Amino acid sequence: MQKRETRAPSVGAAAEEFLTHCRVAKGLSGHTLRAYTIDLEAFQGFVGGDLAVDAVGRGELRAYLAHLSEERGLKPASVKRRIACLKAFFRWLEMEEALEISPFHRLDLRIRLPKRLPRGLSRSEMRALQAAARRPLALGKDWREASAENGPSLRVQLQTAGCFERPGAFDRLTTLLAVELLYATGLRVTELCTLSDLDIDQGRRGPVLRVKGKGDRERRAPLPDPGLARLLKLYRQARDGLIEPSAAADPVAPPLLVARRGGPLTPQSVRARLKRLTQSARLARPVTPHMLRHTAATHLLEAGLDLRFVQRLLGHGSVATTEIYTSVSDESLERAMGRKGVR
Repeated sequence: MQKRETRAPSVGAAAEEFLTHCRVAKGLSGHTLRAYTIDLEAFQGFVGGDLAVDAVGRGELRAYLAHLSEERGLKPASVKRRIACLKAFFRWLEMEEALEISPFHRLDLRIRLPKRLPRGLSRSEMRALQAAARRPLALGKDWREASAENGPSLRVQLQTAGCFERPGAFDRLTTLLAVELLYATGLRVTELCTLSDLDIDQGRRGPVLRVKGKGDRERRAPLPDPGLARLLKLYRQARDGLIEPSAAADPVAPPLLVARRGGPLTPQSVRARLKRLTQSARLARPVTPHMLRHTAATHLLEAGLDLRFVQRLLGHGSVATTEIYTSVSDESLERAMGRKGVR
């Protein structure tokens, strides 16, 4: 944006340029751009889109905060997100010299969030969810150890279930693999759905997923479980022999997990599948993909994995973010001791 000597741009015009900057120059995700658009439209609705950006001062910001919290009754997390968007917007205006100084400069707007521990599943709930995912395929709980030596191999069991010839059975296999991968790696659902075949490397102990997380930071998620590695390999074979890739799919980097029509599995589809599994498992609360991420982190720490390793697996920028799961583990310990009558 060129510096204007005569008149500062309006909030509406500046917001459009800011969103273009975020899309083109910063390459933000579609999800983030949609959130920024909603937040900026809400602010324009309050102050007026024709208002010059240099007319927005501390009074308007404080009034808007009160409007969001008291009149709109938004939760603190939603208020914090909208204010964070405005901070980024005015910081950009300042850098573009459309403003001499941001109205947020030295402005104390503290939004206290209630302390909430991540909601994960207990081990018994996770077992029930996994059982609900494998039940339609008639897989027993020992499917990871299945081999020709100790009974029907995993390939034979999946062939018997029709995974290599019936789209419906293959779709149920997709659900099972999605649940197992989310629990084994703690991936975000968007990270899972954007994986392609090219993101699978072979490590010394098994497959390793190359994951692109927030801020385009890349990390590696190993799959040392031989059973899960076999399931992943057989899934790809069934997919390639049964499902025609959609026209939108990248022929060089086909999506790892696919829907029935050959396109990549979507986060919305994963959420819908988990909702059905929750009902099938008769769990008392709905399960979301992010709950599986929390569950993975908590169970890994309870199993003794080092905090720094869990941080790397989840892709947290700071170990302080990962440390919250130690509180969850402590709470689980207290509940378990209470049930056992330990004093």
